[in-house]
Amino acid sequence: MNYTILRNLFYTLKRFRTASALNLFGLSFAFAAFIVIMMKVSYEQNFDNCYPEPERLVMLNLGDPDNHTMGYLPRGPIDYLMEQVPGFEYGTIYAPAWGKTALYTDPKNPQYFYETPWAVSPGFAKVVGLKFIAGSDAEMGQPESIIVSESYARKLFPDGNALGAYLYIEGSNFLTPDATKYRICGIYEDLPENCQFKNDLFVTMGERVQKDDWGSQNYFAFFRLKPGVSVEEANRQIAATRAIDRMNVDKDDKTALYVFPIRDFYYTMHSPYYLKTGSRSTTALLVVIGMLIIAIACINLVNFSTALAPMRMRSINTQKVLGSTNGELRRALTLESVCTVLVGWLIALGITAALIRLNVLSFMGFTPSLLTYWQYVAGTGMIALAVGIIAGLYPAWYMTSFPPALVLKGNYALSGKGKRLRTLLIGFQYVVSFALIVSAAFIFLQNRYMRNRALGFDRDQLLVASLPEMPYQSSPYHSFESKLKSYAEIADVAFAKWELGANEGYTSYMFRHKGEEYGHFFIEVSTNFPDVMGMKLTSGTGFLPSDSISKDPMIFLATEDLQRKTGIEAGEMVDFVWGNQARIKGFVQNTQFTSFKTNALPYVFCPNAKYTNGQLPYAYIRVRAGSDMDTALRRVRQAAEECFTGFPVDVKFYDQVYASLYQQEADQQQMITLFSLLAIVISLVGVFGLIIFEAEHRRKEIGVRKVYGASTGQILWMFGRSYLVLSLVSSVIATPVAWYGVTQWLEQFSQRVPLSPWVFVGACAVICLITEVTITVQNYRAATANPVDSLKTE
Repeated sequence: MNYTILRNLFYTLKRFRTASALNLFGLSFAFAAFIVIMMKVSYEQNFDNCYPEPERLVMLNLGDPDNHTMGYLPRGPIDYLMEQVPGFEYGTIYAPAWGKTALYTDPKNPQYFYETPWAVSPGFAKVVGLKFIAGSDAEMGQPESIIVSESYARKLFPDGNALGAYLYIEGSNFLTPDATKYRICGIYEDLPENCQFKNDLFVTMGERVQKDDWGSQNYFAFFRLKPGVSVEEANRQIAATRAIDRMNVDKDDKTALYVFPIRDFYYTMHSPYYLKTGSRSTTALLVVIGMLIIAIACINLVNFSTALAPMRMRSINTQKVLGSTNGELRRALTLESVCTVLVGWLIALGITAALIRLNVLSFMGFTPSLLTYWQYVAGTGMIALAVGIIAGLYPAWYMTSFPPALVLKGNYALSGKGKRLRTLLIGFQYVVSFALIVSAAFIFLQNRYMRNRALGFDRDQLLVASLPEMPYQSSPYHSFESKLKSYAEIADVAFAKWELGANEGYTSYMFRHKGEEYGHFFIEVSTNFPDVMGMKLTSGTGFLPSDSISKDPMIFLATEDLQRKTGIEAGEMVDFVWGNQARIKGFVQNTQFTSFKTNALPYVFCPNAKYTNGQLPYAYIRVRAGSDMDTALRRVRQAAEECFTGFPVDVKFYDQVYASLYQQEADQQQMITLFSLLAIVISLVGVFGLIIFEAEHRRKEIGVRKVYGASTGQILWMFGRSYLVLSLVSSVIATPVAWYGVTQWLEQFSQRVPLSPWVFVGACAVICLITEVTITVQNYRAATANPVDSLKTE
């Protein structure tokens, strides 16, 4: 029995090679997409779950607990809470250096490499729960100590002699100002990719750096709770210290010092700085898309099996006559479906492995691996088995449920019940396709809207170069500036503390004016920075070259949103931190150096700050109008190589810098668009199968209509009309679902693209056009065939 059925199956598949190949293609790519999606979901759902007893690892924050915005903290309250809160077992500061530090391993033959060490407290390794494969963190309480990851140790010392070796420093680092070299006292086991801490260099924080500072917000803080201490209890103990009352920061009645579990950070907090965050809504959307892709593939398999049923019923009926029961036949047919799906799943594994090998999945934001995520890969295999059974049950029942006479007539295909089933299946696919097209379109429009918004300065003809951390008034900087200005392509060059536009936040301070405190982003710059950036002065006067001399009072330019918020006029004095005064010399047009995902603080620009160590490691180069940008780029790189020998100066167009703020959104757009297109293509495979199904059973009708004078266009319209109506009705049904989903996704942005109805109309038009083209191409041969031949086949 099974042999006869399989032989008939292979004959039928051979007869419909194209449809068979497309069905297997759709099934395989559906499972490949689902495997990749599930690996991504695992990466997201298990973020920061790799530490020993992760529920005891918490992070300190200053802000409104209901607002979920992460910010920097001053060092003073961090050190104070480490000593005063009994529920903390260990605590650590966690702070990135403000630029790359030049390091080398051999003082006799220095070969420079450049890194950004993270400064931490001695208890860092115990807080995180690092596992050391060599050495320990016992010496981290001593100056100039450093721990490195296993992979980084292999990179620095391929011969394996990293422990006890020294990393020598060229220049100085703000966070470890007294260090001249670092001794590697411990090598820890690499942390997984989905955690906040990098496999990097961690140095001991300078003991005196901002030691008793309760106002400068430059640090993160992590704590490990003692066993049995809850987060709620720890927060009660923090509140009891009243540490927040001593902090010189911008705060209101809702502001609190509190800790929260590190595992909650990735999804629930918004971090404008170095920490990683994710979108729960995007993860949920990926899961939904993955399930829909599998559902569409399952429907396609049902459609395809049903489409082939008329060609197989005669063979199945013969098996009945020879004594096979319906149960035996149905089990055999269901097994066919299971085998087909499992073959598709095996092909999907090959497709996934090839995509990983070719490194084409970088937009997913993680490193996919069939071995690392083997549990989820095996899980998709079980899902494939279930899909095979579910998709095989109905066709098996359908092909064995008719009496011989009806089988021979084959008129179920055109019965009301058969049409309703096909309408329901294809309608579901249209609804899914419409919703996915709309979602992908609005993600694209929102990303374009954010990238193209006016930023309050001229970002065209602008280059940015990252330079070594050394005083910007030093000889190499002067040489670099002079050499650049000697080129005809370069109009001017300015310097700043930050790579502005690459971060969601910057060092923030507060000042006092008429008894009120106001927070702001504090940006140290050279005096010509506003002019080079093309900022427009709205009141007061700009910087003079003499303003770069460090003196009291400090000199500020601020954005006009600060003026509207405070009512301060140009020239007025304000009380700055540490008892200093500052004069706000003027106001410039509002600028945007963060993304539009956040409501940024006002900006204050200062050319004579006392606390920068004179280091402004980012150069902003204005290219002269009409000059070739590629030539200017080569000029900057040439000057950097001559003035900062060995330093890997990274020179970029400003648009590239600003685009990095939206890299996560760009990756999300690419993910959603790719998987949406895949779902649409798989849906079209289903449409293709149904067209085969319908055309096979309407050959006689086509022949009769042709005999009575119907044209080819009329025949094609006969096929396309019902699908056109179905696609329109499905689009109407899907519109409120898509509208709601897009609205919820857009809520995460402070500035949003409007919900244009034309996007919904366009999505409907795309579906209708693709469907009609598919129907026309597939049915053209049937519509132009000799009607005599069609009638003979019946």
